Amino acid sequence: MRAVSRTTPLRAGAGGEYRRDMTHSAAPRITVGVFDADESDLAVRWAAQHAATVGGALHLVHAFVWTELDVNIDPISGMAGSGFRSAAQSLLKDALTIAREDHPDLPITSEVIDGNAVPVLVGVSAEADLLVLGGRGLGRLMTLIVGSKSLALAARAACPVVVVRGRIEGEGPIGLVHHETATEVVTRAADLAEAYGRDIHLIVRPGTTEEQAQEILAGTAQRIALTHPSVFVRDVTVAAADTAKELIEASRDACLTVVAGERSAADDGRVGAPRQLVNVLRFAHTPVWIERD
Repeated sequence: MRAVSRTTPLRAGAGGEYRRDMTHSAAPRITVGVFDADESDLAVRWAAQHAATVGGALHLVHAFVWTELDVNIDPISGMAGSGFRSAAQSLLKDALTIAREDHPDLPITSEVIDGNAVPVLVGVSAEADLLVLGGRGLGRLMTLIVGSKSLALAARAACPVVVVRGRIEGEGPIGLVHHETATEVVTRAADLAEAYGRDIHLIVRPGTTEEQAQEILAGTAQRIALTHPSVFVRDVTVAAADTAKELIEASRDACLTVVAGERSAADDGRVGAPRQLVNVLRFAHTPVWIERD
């Protein structure tokens, strides 16, 4: 992961509010989009667990849309803790509590940012090493994120994106969906396998013969061995059909599935999420890591 120059540990201030102290750190910054949904809580738990595993710092972000909707966000006179702004702060405090349950010493920062969720999350991704979202949160935003060219959030984020779905306590391997031209996704899967102490399970597309699958397995294992000698690429599965659902089914025992975003034809170098990847996010029963290649 790309190192960041600073983190901003959450400190309790007057009135119970939280503010950020600026300190220098090389810890990876794991940013989570916090929403009022159970899936968001799951994303916070996974992100805290991941940050603790890789020695990172957690950053909680809530997009505060109410200022753009011309509604009264002020607290009700004489009623402490009322108002939309106070509710947003409470949401972040609840997320902080969730993250602290299993990782009390994890560096955590927090902020409410005025604006719609998609541009806010794209903006914060510029200072993040990883952007984490709850699966349902992505579903609610799908009509905004996916346009006429089927571009998902990964197309605009400046860092890899993880969509947290299903179980997050899996003990299985890192699932790696093979891509013919992507290279960074292999390195990322190896980094994750090394950090988590897991093997890699390779998934290849249907139509691949057994001989071809074994060649892909051998080539991937050889490449990873050069840089990650402790990581074992243990086996390969050929998906039963060329659909997102079958690719996910082939990695059912994985604790995390790593897929490559695809470069768009545009000169801006954005990573496209074709309809197949959008469907992967629909069917996944484990977190999905979308890597910018």
